Amino acid sequence: MTASRVFCVLAATVLMGGSLASAQEAGFDRSEPPDVLDLRLGEAATAQPGPFREYACGTNGGPPAKRLAGFGDYAACAVEPGTGLHEVTFRYDDELEYYALAMNLTPIAERFGGTRFGSFPVIVSALIGDDGVVHGFRAVTDDRLPIRERRAAYTMSILAKSRVPGEWVCEQLPLVDGETAVGRSAVKEDCTGRASDGSRMVLKTRFFHRKGQSQIDPHSGDVREGYYESSARLEVFDAGWVEP
Repeated sequence: MTASRVFCVLAATVLMGGSLASAQEAGFDRSEPPDVLDLRLGEAATAQPGPFREYACGTNGGPPAKRLAGFGDYAACAVEPGTGLHEVTFRYDDELEYYALAMNLTPIAERFGGTRFGSFPVIVSALIGDDGVVHGFRAVTDDRLPIRERRAAYTMSILAKSRVPGEWVCEQLPLVDGETAVGRSAVKEDCTGRASDGSRMVLKTRFFHRKGQSQIDPHSGDVREGYYESSARLEVFDAGWVEP
């Protein structure tokens, strides 16, 4: 969608009451924001939907590395030791958010803003084989957030189990090697699952103090905010993918 078309659509939306339904009546191109679940596993990297942007080689769910023009440049990224796939990270196209903010359409801006899994800010990536096929995707909670949002990041796993339905089997792991609860809470859970189409799912949830972290500074007695891990990591692989 061109900038002029977005402007005209949003202008029409304002005149019609500012609702998403009105935007659709005005010819708005998408009723839903981009989503990593839109990726078509088992299909060619060059045939994937969008709108996505800022493609780069991934770092196992971390910040982007080498910039890429698109999914088709996957071979420029090293093969991951664990999966045998090339990780290409990307962001959702959030251009519409800025036009909506400029026109004071806060509900639309919030709906189409950022790269999220549900309401959780995430780092997302496609996992592509040497055959040029997208065999999986990864969504990892983004820890570059204010403390309040980061603390709740581990609860994304609850949403993941409902948005990626299937037969889930979960194991509660013990805290080890200096790991401690955050207040009265600690979560260290590994889950695997199979979807109805045969897709394989892996979900890891973490919420605890790692070794050396604590809420109270042992030297000064001061309260330390954010000294814990709170994360959820979802990976989904197509039925035809064979783990190396």
